[in-house]
Amino acid sequence: MACFWQPVQMDPNDLLTGAGLIGLVIGLAIYLAVLALMLWIGYLIIKAAVRNGLREHSMWLESRRGPLR
Repeated sequence: MACFWQPVQMDPNDLLTGAGLIGLVIGLAIYLAVLALMLWIGYLIIKAAVRNGLREHSMWLESRRGPLR
């Protein structure tokens, strides 16, 4: 009678390669998340600066020639 079940021996290099690949994917995801967060915060800062600049400019225009229509 033949035995069909045989123990499988894991190669330690396969395990390290899998862990390295998972680490690479997680690291890439964190890098992209930080990059996206920095771009979003930069966008919000520039948007607020432009809004304040336009408000100050329109107030300056109104002080020179009266209210805008």
